[in-house]
Amino acid sequence: MPVLPTFVGVTPTAHDRNHGAGLRLTVLGCRAGMPEPGWPSSGYLVHLRDGEVLLDCGPGVAAKAAARAAELSAVFISHMHTDHCLDLLVLGKTLTQRPLPATRLPVYVPAGAAATLRRLNELFPLGGDGPGEHPADHVFRDVFDVVEYAPGEAIRVGEATIEPVAMRHRLPCCGFRVEAGGQSLAYSADTTTTPAFEKLAGGVDLLLAEATLEEPDRTGHGHLSAGEAGRLATDHGVRDLLLTHWAHTDGGWLDAQVARARAQFDGRIDVAVPDHTFHVSETQEP
Repeated sequence: MPVLPTFVGVTPTAHDRNHGAGLRLTVLGCRAGMPEPGWPSSGYLVHLRDGEVLLDCGPGVAAKAAARAAELSAVFISHMHTDHCLDLLVLGKTLTQRPLPATRLPVYVPAGAAATLRRLNELFPLGGDGPGEHPADHVFRDVFDVVEYAPGEAIRVGEATIEPVAMRHRLPCCGFRVEAGGQSLAYSADTTTTPAFEKLAGGVDLLLAEATLEEPDRTGHGHLSAGEAGRLATDHGVRDLLLTHWAHTDGGWLDAQVARARAQFDGRIDVAVPDHTFHVSETQEP
């Protein structure tokens, strides 16, 4: 199990199925790059009153997401780096081990990603002669309904409106703004600073922002530092800030990242840790 620091505002349950509780977010994984024991890569479950939406599906997320399959309404993938999408194949193969529902699960992906995912599936057939007719060889046809989204075009999922917003990263990448029941949250995905944050996060109740770096990115790869995450939250009128996408997971390093964000943002700051749920509707002192 990971050694988890204690922060205010963390509700330590990932199994809250109370759909009347308003907009909530459960962290399934939050590690930047590859997972480590107890810390899967990126995966975030948004709880709606009428279902759940998975944002990203990195390594280590599939088993947790499969346990919630009956609740899932859709999956959204921010970009095609492996720490954000690789467990989609595992999730799909896992779902073929149970009776498939009549309606395929919508999976929204960046432009061009559908063909990439189909090729990935073909590399791991059940039989030695290549893909056969079993759904496990065609999860992106028989299990998932793969739809390539366009930045700026909002998508309706049950009661929620989810808008992909183009960010700045080494690969094409979108963050997601989620609005439902008068509440809002935004997920930055991977990005450096960009004017698009106003569209993504302007006035949201909760900003789930990466805080991968200790100092601003000078490489052009496209990542945020904790201080930049705090400054963006202040500049765009965010109520609460949830930091994520950790390069390291020891308590001292996480404490230092919080301090860097706190120097730029006076609102409530929480820390993403696996299997913790954050209630967007709660109003508490920071």
